[in-house]
Amino acid sequence: MHVVPRLVAVLSAILLLAGCAGADLTKQRFPRTTIPANAENVADPSGTGQNTPSPDGQPVDPAFAPDKLRLTDPCELLDEDVLKRLGTPGDESRSGFSRCSNFMKDKAGKDLAVTVELGQTMTSELQKADRQLAGLRSYEQTLENSACFVSVITQEKPGLGITVQIGYKDGDACTPGRVVAESVVEQVKARAATRTPAKGSLITIDPCALPDKAAIDAGAGADARVYPYGLHNCAWVGDDRELSLGFRETFIPEDREFDANQTEVDLGGGVKGYQVQSSTAFPACEVKWVQLVGDDNDGELVEVKSAGPKTSQFDRCATAVTFARTVVGKIPKS
Repeated sequence: MHVVPRLVAVLSAILLLAGCAGADLTKQRFPRTTIPANAENVADPSGTGQNTPSPDGQPVDPAFAPDKLRLTDPCELLDEDVLKRLGTPGDESRSGFSRCSNFMKDKAGKDLAVTVELGQTMTSELQKADRQLAGLRSYEQTLENSACFVSVITQEKPGLGITVQIGYKDGDACTPGRVVAESVVEQVKARAATRTPAKGSLITIDPCALPDKAAIDAGAGADARVYPYGLHNCAWVGDDRELSLGFRETFIPEDREFDANQTEVDLGGGVKGYQVQSSTAFPACEVKWVQLVGDDNDGELVEVKSAGPKTSQFDRCATAVTFARTVVGKIPKS
C-alpha cells in the first residue's frame, strides 16, 4: 500500500493563501509549499511516476550549496541600503534558522513587509519558473494584489530555492520583490552574510545525512523513500509508516513544557526528551529535546516524529524514541 507523505505534506501554497483573504498581509507569515500529495512525481508534471525526486542533486552555482546556505544569515541579506530604496526599514524579525522579515513603511508611510527564506523546497515553483532574475530561473506568485512571492531556483533535483515575500496592499508587490531578490542573490554569491554558529548548534547539520541507515530501516522500513524539506528537515516514507527528523530554532520555555500532554523520556547520555502522542486519522508520536539555549530563552530543538495510518499497527512512540536515541549520540554536544 502506498502512503502519501503526511509528516511534511500540507495544502499547496495557493490553497493556504486563499484562506488568508482579508487578513493584514503585511504582518502575516504565510506557510509555503512543502511536499504535495504527488510528492514522488514532483519532477514529472504528468504524475505518471516516470521520474522520482533525487536527494543528491547539485546547485546551479556552488554558492547555493545547502551547506553554504545553512551558514547564511537571512537577516543580514535584507540589506538596509536596498530597503531604504523602498521606504523606511523597520525592526528585523527572525523566524527559525533560514527566515527573516522586516516590517517597514513605504515612501508614503504605508505598511510594507519584506521576508526572505533560504533553502525553501520548490515544487510547483520549479515546474512553473518562466522568468530569469539575477541569472537564475524564477517564478512569481501573487495573492489578490496584496502579496507577491518571488522565488529563484538554486537547485533543481530536488528543487530548492530562495523566496522573497512582499506583503503590500497599497501598490505593486512584485516590483520591490524583484529588487530585494536580486540583492539577496548577489549577496549569497558574494558570501556577504556568512555567520559563525555557536558551539553545538544544529545549524550546519544535514538531517537527511545524519541518521544511520540501520536506524532509518528500523523506523520507516528498508525501502523507505527520502524526502528532504528545506535545509533543516527530512522525512523517510515507507509502505505503511513514516519517520521525520527536524531541527528548529525557537523559544525554549523555562519549565520545558512544550505541550500540556507531554511526558518525559530518557534518551540516554543525560538527554531528556519530551514525548507527545496524537490520535488522529494519521496517528503520530513526536519526541523532541533541547539542544541549545541562548539569550532570552531562544534556543534550538531536535524533533523526531513517527506516524502511519490507523490501519498500520505499530508502536509509534517506541519507534520515535528508539530513533531519537540513535540520533542523540550523533549530534555534537553544546
